[in-house]
Amino acid sequence: MVSSPDKQLWLSVMSEAEKPAQIDRLDSIQDVERLLLEAANAIQRLIAERDALRRRVDTLETELARLRERTTLIHDSYRRLATEFVTQLQLLDDEINDSFREPTQSTGGRPAEQQPAEAATSNSPPIA
Repeated sequence: MVSSPDKQLWLSVMSEAEKPAQIDRLDSIQDVERLLLEAANAIQRLIAERDALRRRVDTLETELARLRERTTLIHDSYRRLATEFVTQLQLLDDEINDSFREPTQSTGGRPAEQQPAEAATSNSPPIA
């Protein structure tokens, strides 16, 4: 058996030998805690980034819907404009064709002379 002074020496030696192991264990625990905190912070940043991206997607989807609606309105407006333009051109064409088909009546009751075809198709202004 170990005597009292030897026992104290033995405990002192054991304490000194265990200190680095305990310090290593404490460092290990602190490292693990630090890593866990860093991981938790990283997760929080990822969640915040995900939420920001979701808000951005919502904003872009709203903008896209607005642009689609506006494009549809513009398309419909151009379509109506083109239809009106074609209608007006058809009316103008009909009037021009009618004016060349029917002889005009002068005030004396006899048909007016028709212009020669060459003069009717001329792009120059009429002679006064």
